[in-house]
Amino acid sequence: MKIDEIGVKIQADAADSSKKSAKTNDAFGDILKKSLDEVNKLQDKADDSIKSIAAGKVDNIQDAVVAIEKADISMKLLTEIRNKAIKAYEEIMRMQV
Repeated sequence: MKIDEIGVKIQADAADSSKKSAKTNDAFGDILKKSLDEVNKLQDKADDSIKSIAAGKVDNIQDAVVAIEKADISMKLLTEIRNKAIKAYEEIMRMQV
């Protein structure tokens, strides 16, 4: 591959990434709301799986366990994101103006 071809490829990749970032330029609040909604849906699905297991209506228990673990992991991730946001806020509040 020639150097000129690499330069053209880099420019094309940069143009593609700028187009993608323009399309995905959602507000932080919108991204947060979508994430919370997704975690909520996973929690609801896990609750339904638990109810199905308790009622004996589950044919494949592996799917139920996977749904419960997905909900658990997403909740842990959400909790860690919240903790990081609180730490960042506290750090900003400690700054002297």
